[in-house]
Parts: sequence; structure tokens; C-alpha cells
Amino acid sequence: MLYQSRLVNGNSFTLTLQLLLAISGRFCGVVAAQDESMTLTTTAAAAAAATNIPALIPSHSCVNWTSAPEAADGNCTRLSRNGLIRCYGGMNNLAALNSKPGKALPAQQMLLCGWPRESFNPLRELQKFSQLRALTIEYSGFTEFIFDFPDMYHLQAINISWTNLSYISARTFKRIHALEVLDLRWNQLIQLDGPLMLPHSFQQLYLAGNPWNCTRNFKWLLLQPEKGRLVADREELICTDRKYKERQMLLVMHYKVVLRRECQSHPDLLNCTCLMHHIIPKSYIPLYTVNCSHLQFQTLPAYLPENTTTLYINDNQISDINPLRDNPHYRHVVDVQLENNWISNIDVLEDTYWLQNFRLFNLQGNQLRKLQVYALDNALNDNENANLFLISRNPWHCTCKFGMRLREFLTKYKDIVRDAWNVTCTYMQGDELRLAKVLTLTRHDMCNISVEDDMRIHPIDWLNCVLASLIILILGKLAYDYYFYKYHGRVPWIVMKMP
Repeated sequence: MLYQSRLVNGNSFTLTLQLLLAISGRFCGVVAAQDESMTLTTTAAAAAAATNIPALIPSHSCVNWTSAPEAADGNCTRLSRNGLIRCYGGMNNLAALNSKPGKALPAQQMLLCGWPRESFNPLRELQKFSQLRALTIEYSGFTEFIFDFPDMYHLQAINISWTNLSYISARTFKRIHALEVLDLRWNQLIQLDGPLMLPHSFQQLYLAGNPWNCTRNFKWLLLQPEKGRLVADREELICTDRKYKERQMLLVMHYKVVLRRECQSHPDLLNCTCLMHHIIPKSYIPLYTVNCSHLQFQTLPAYLPENTTTLYINDNQISDINPLRDNPHYRHVVDVQLENNWISNIDVLEDTYWLQNFRLFNLQGNQLRKLQVYALDNALNDNENANLFLISRNPWHCTCKFGMRLREFLTKYKDIVRDAWNVTCTYMQGDELRLAKVLTLTRHDMCNISVEDDMRIHPIDWLNCVLASLIILILGKLAYDYYFYKYHGRVPWIVMKMP
């Protein structure tokens, strides 16, 4: 696959990723036990030289920031006259750091650790730093930006990592006119409303480490190549939602794009909705759902995308289900919803692969009057996948023979035919409005047996009585002979006459 080839040929990506890790200070946690100042200074300087942007963290990081003396008061420290300002737990003493009250602070780089509030207001907090070129915010609990970033003409690199940030709008960074690198890794972002609005000079966006919900619309990663290529670590984005958990986002979006194009290009499915509902682990095979309900279909679609396993085609005018028997596109379709159609016969499915392997078959609200009970019995007996078979709200006609077999079938497969108690039928000839639940009907009801007929002794009953009497007589004679032999030593007369 194209996706797999990208993973194999990923050397350039690996180098880029390591470079930005150095810029953003991600290696800080890994090398915390080493000489922090010397290591970070070296990596940041190398990154700055390689990318032509200022290092985000020139000589310090937010690792173990709570142990710093100024963290208790939420104060900032100026580490150089026009260079880095480091703030731990807030920015309460900015006024004391400003030698020219009322004017912007001349800092070019800012390190903000442990922001104390649940939100961050860039419009208010950053307006004092108009000359800022690099901004890092780490290890903070805020979840959102109250406003978008203000107009900033020098800010080239932003690193917002290890926070509870869960939402950003497409316009959040639009007014940062010189922005080149944006690192949003290791936050709590679930979705993006769409590709971020970024300046023409922008080069690299990093998004890995967030709990992405891949049921959302991230198809722009592929459909808008000029935007997708800006996400430098797109191969590292992992889905965390229940449907696609631990799948790579790029793979999920690739399957979604292919499915959408396939559905839109085939005339049988133009108005249908095609969705991917699962990706099989290890094999990474996608499974698709096609929904063609309420579209006035008169026949089942002749074409379905490969790997389609579920078909919804309720509330249409379908009367023919032959495609389930002989159309290869339906071979892997295990769930079929055909509720509220015009189906009057399913005998064509007898002894078919599909009937012996289906998982869900919904025929509620159709025109079924009879079916081959023995064929369904054999199919369900052999089908280990069968989980749900629904047949209520059909005009079943319970003749004596069919009604009894249907009742036995419903009783036997109650766990699969879960609407068995709602299956009703007409059991009085000439009275189509007289409906009753099949499971409550007796042989007397369905076979129109009167009380007199039921009490009449038939010849077979006479024969059974005679045979039972003979058996009792023989057993009694045997007991009698045994008694006399045991206590009187006399054998039966017939034994004495035997040669």
C-alpha cells in the first residue's frame, strides 16, 4: 500500500521529527537526569541553525518547574536583557520586570510553565510581548484559548505541549503573520474543525500525541495535499476513539477517501451513504456499511464496494432478493436490513452460502405469507454466525401444517428470532383480519379441530390400547410364573412341554 511504503521510506521524516523534538524541548524529559542546561542549549542551537528560526527553549525547560523558588508566587524571571523571559505558575510580577512602564517588554523568547488558570487569553497575556519570536507553553492545565492570538509580526515558532488543551478553532493562529513552526503535541485535542488558517510562510505543524477522534472529518489530510503536507508528523497520528482505536489516522482517512470516491462514482450508489465502521486488527482490512434506505429502490444494488459487510435498504419497494443468492458483491455482506419492503418469498435462498453465513437478516414489515421452514431450520442449525433474524409484521397465513411448523421453529430459535412473540398470523380461513400471536396458538386453533372431534377415539387409538393391554398381560404372567417357581419349585406348564 501507499501508506505502508510511506512508513518504510520514512528516514527523512524521522530526521525532521527528531529535529523538532529538539526545538520543542521534548527531549527534556528523556535527558532530565543529565546536565539539563548544556544538553538543551546544544540541541536548541543546532535546531535554530538548521531551520533558520529561533530555538524555542534555548537553555531551560519546564521539567521540574514546581521546585523553582519563583513557582510558589507565580513569578517571571528575565534571563537576559532582550532574550528569554521564564514564567513559572503565572505572570504576576511582569510590571516589576518592565523597565519602561506602559511599553511592551523587549523579550524575544518566552517560556511559560504551569499556567494556573483553566483558560488562556492570548489577546491579554501576549499583547505586552510584541517583539516575541518564540513562545513555549508547557505543563499547564488550561483547556482552551478564550480569544484567538492577536496580531503578531515577529512570532515564528510556537510550542504548546503537555497541557489539557482540548479545542482550537481554525482561526486561532491566523493573525500570527510570521509563524513558521507550530508544535501542538501531547495535549488533549480530539478534533480540528478543519485545516488551520496559517500564513503563507508556514512550514511545519506537529500534532502527534493527542487523543484524536478519527470518526471526525480529517479527510483534508489527503484531499487537500497542500494543507496535509504541512503536518510533518501525520504518519504518527493515532486514533483513540472506540471505532478506530490504535489505528493510524492516515490509514483511516485513506480508506474513507477511497470509499467516498467509490460510492460517488457508481450509479447504483449515488444517493446512498457509505461509511467505514471498523478496521480489522493486524490485517487492517476495512469493513464498510452502505445505507440506501428511503430512496425508492425497486431492486437491490447490483454493486457494492469491496469489504461491504452491512447493507441498510429499509423503506423501499424491493421484492426480489436474488442478488443475495448469486451476486458476488454480496458474498461478504453479513448484515442485511430489508425492513418495510415488498418481499413475499425468500425460498430462493435455500441451500445458499449467504443463508448459511449471515449474521443479521431483518425482514420485518414485508409481504411474507409462508416460507420453507425446514430450509431455514437447516440453515440456522449450520450457521454459527447467525445472531438476529426478524420476521414480525408480515401477513403470515397459518394453515394447519405450516402453522405448526412455524410455531416449532419460533420456539426452537427464540434466541435468534428475537421478535418471535410479535410474529402474528391469520389462522381462520376467510377472516384475514383475525390475527393472533403464533406462539399462543394451539393445534386446535390452527387445524380447526372441534371439541367433539378432539374427544373422538380414532382407530389408531384403539390399536394402541390393545397393544398396551397385551404388554400388561404378558408382564403379569411373567411375574406369576416367577413367583410359583421361586416358592414352590413349579415351572410353567409350557416349559414342561417344550422338547
